[in-house]
Amino acid sequence: MRLLASLIASFILLGPTANSQTSATTALGLKPEEVPADCKVVDGSFPLDMQTAILWEKPELYKSVIPLPTAKSEQSFVCHGDKGTVYFFQFGSEAQRRTAATFIKPLLWGEPGPTADHPELVLESGTAMTVVSFRKTPQSLLAALRKLTIPAAVNQEGPAGKDFEVPGHGSLRLKVPDGWQSRSRQLADPASVTLHFVPANGDAFDVQVTAFWLDSAKRSKLTTDSLRADVQRSAESLLPHSVEKTAALHDLLGPHIVGFYYAFTDRDPGPGEFSNLTQGEFLTGEILSAFTILHRTPVSPDVDTALHAFAEATQIK
Repeated sequence: MRLLASLIASFILLGPTANSQTSATTALGLKPEEVPADCKVVDGSFPLDMQTAILWEKPELYKSVIPLPTAKSEQSFVCHGDKGTVYFFQFGSEAQRRTAATFIKPLLWGEPGPTADHPELVLESGTAMTVVSFRKTPQSLLAALRKLTIPAAVNQEGPAGKDFEVPGHGSLRLKVPDGWQSRSRQLADPASVTLHFVPANGDAFDVQVTAFWLDSAKRSKLTTDSLRADVQRSAESLLPHSVEKTAALHDLLGPHIVGFYYAFTDRDPGPGEFSNLTQGEFLTGEILSAFTILHRTPVSPDVDTALHAFAEATQIK
């Protein structure tokens, strides 16, 4: 059951209270310079449905099953004429955030993932959970929100780095979850390693990475601009097969890497095929890596986990 009738009645009867207002707003949300060019901050709150409205206004109604957030904030945007609101929730620990998300996702969707009637997206990283309440979330806004989570994951305690050998040129170190199944295959010429990650159970995602060693001549010719141009060409080649009309690139940055990626939705996926793709390239040291993430839903914690791992990648010699 998506929501008990008594909770709806409680919300309607009680209405908003002073305790439901935003707290610690400076810690949560997009700064003005981080808002994408095709969106504008607007006043008001625009939850898609009652479940989202209740969660935002009265999270204490669920205190018997989820930890209460330590802070929350909301930001509303108009993008391409459509209004929506992003709700930010901060919890006391990552374990509390995971517990809350396990309950909140089916509460919002009534299914294992977003539906046409309940398309809210849920982003998770560290102690923060973000509910994006748009009928169709703009990719530019989604990328800006994900950028908030990628740096936040750096330097947090997480999975230990695993080294994948690039023959003759050290290793690519990635922090991937222990629960992911991995396979790797090395080639001596060209010096490279191909990686494949899948979940321990089910088929929610499929991550593929090919990492190439660049000699000094190739490395000297590769600049941030040329890397961006390569990824842009790749994105534009897929446009005819995607729902999206433009090939928007998003930055992928970390302590030792620079990269770019894009996210597309397959216009006509076949039975059982993945409907969403996140793809790009990143450079760390002398290693250039191209990655493809196939996933079932537009927003997936596994995509965020993979992007975090790429943002923290490094070459070990």
